[in-house]
Amino acid sequence: MSVMNLVVKFQQYFFQLVAFLLGSLAPLYGNVFNFVLLVFMMVLFGINRKEMLQNLRYARGYIGINVAFLIYFSLHTLVVLLKEEPITPPSFGTFEVLLLNFILVPIYVVSLKEWLTPRLLICFLFLFCTGCLLLNMYVIFDLVGISLFTDTSCAINFLYTNRLGGNKLGFLGGNLYLEPQTLYIALTALISYFLIFTCRYKGVKVLLGVMFLLLTIFLSFTVTKAGILAFILGFGIMNFYLFKHSSFRVRSAILIGIVLLVPVFGIFVFDGLKGKYEERAEEVVREIENVKRGIYEGGTIAPRIGLIRESFMHVDEFCVWGLGIYAKHRVNNWLQSSEDGLGAFTNVHNSFIHYWIQGGILGLAMIVFLFYAPFYRMFRTRRISWLICALLVVMFVMNNTCILLALNNSRLMILFLLGMFYFYGDVFWQLERGDSSMCL
Repeated sequence: MSVMNLVVKFQQYFFQLVAFLLGSLAPLYGNVFNFVLLVFMMVLFGINRKEMLQNLRYARGYIGINVAFLIYFSLHTLVVLLKEEPITPPSFGTFEVLLLNFILVPIYVVSLKEWLTPRLLICFLFLFCTGCLLLNMYVIFDLVGISLFTDTSCAINFLYTNRLGGNKLGFLGGNLYLEPQTLYIALTALISYFLIFTCRYKGVKVLLGVMFLLLTIFLSFTVTKAGILAFILGFGIMNFYLFKHSSFRVRSAILIGIVLLVPVFGIFVFDGLKGKYEERAEEVVREIENVKRGIYEGGTIAPRIGLIRESFMHVDEFCVWGLGIYAKHRVNNWLQSSEDGLGAFTNVHNSFIHYWIQGGILGLAMIVFLFYAPFYRMFRTRRISWLICALLVVMFVMNNTCILLALNNSRLMILFLLGMFYFYGDVFWQLERGDSSMCL
């Protein structure tokens, strides 16, 4: 075997390791994962510089958008610091993390171009789901222990009441926040559902079915409305595709499976659902009525509407140039001085508005581009991947209720998947057409 073949083999194994770590450890140690990628890319660049430069030229437009934003952000910071006295001491680490995420991640993703196949992609998706499943199984056993088996009803009620433990600070040496955790679960649940119909082996199909069922139950434990709504929308898109392109036998299996899910949830999660979900539903109704009266207090819909409203009250301050490194400080001041009772919040809970406030028109344009680019390429090539569409809908919905694209626990994963959707939409399309053999 030649040296180049060994390098490719090593890249393929590392790619599969990345998939597992992306689902299991990246939600806890996002910054550490950045440096793992950085070391690997430095080694790869030293071994095969010519191919890496070719890949960079191929991806220059996509990466160039991110580079333009970071250059603007840096110049904006320099101008602000030279122009006036700092409002608050600038914090170090901001630029390094953005550089590693927005530049390093797409550079790594495009390095897969020469050898990524449907076969390897399906391994990547499977391992990504496996990592997420194992992490959340550990979370559950950490919360309830063996009472999950000795007193199942009480343990399930506890998981619902505590919303899967909420934000878990200092968990395994990292921080596992509920919203990013919910995003991971929703994405992997949809992927595992898709893989059931892609896999050719019955044993693996059963394993994937169990994985999908467990991840869906874990998602319900979070009692996160945006995550559950996003999952339902993505699930609807996937089933639309499957019903349209599958045989009568597969359609029947889907219908039977969905019908069977209802009693399963009724048996295992009814008590928790009846309590916590009714509480959340009443909260939503109450807050909708409050919004109609101009009251934006609460813990769900009302404050988010209030946060968007408050942001647009100050739109003249950020709409063109943005607020740069002082965005967080200024947003905190807006919320503290708000008459709508928003002082308890520290951000706008919306990724698109967050980057607009931070980077002005260019910041907003960059985020819109990242979500729009995969759709543009799919429609241009007329190779529509319904899995990509479903996953993009999940990410779009949840980024409108939380600053997931600004959190280390989720930003890397989102940018990684967005890059894969853009550069390898045709590989996803081939996978959906059955142009692969299951490698598990």
